[in-house]
Amino acid sequence: MSGNHASGVDIEDIRALIAEELELGVEEVTDDADLASDLEVDSLSAMEIAVLLEKKYRIKISEEEIKSLTSLPVIHKLVSAKVGAA
Repeated sequence: MSGNHASGVDIEDIRALIAEELELGVEEVTDDADLASDLEVDSLSAMEIAVLLEKKYRIKISEEEIKSLTSLPVIHKLVSAKVGAA
């Protein structure tokens, strides 16, 4: 575990959320895994992940931001920034 807690957002919580949504083991959602090519996330799956993140962290993720969610660290950085700004 990385212990990366920016703005109170634990990267491991996001990893678990993504793994559950994609029906994968958390060990498969690595920091360097590309969501589209490595984890086979399509636009619908990306939208579902975004909705789960919005509900969990009470944030809003735009359609353009959803397209930019390519890896776990990118998602963590975006969510942390939004939670910190809230």
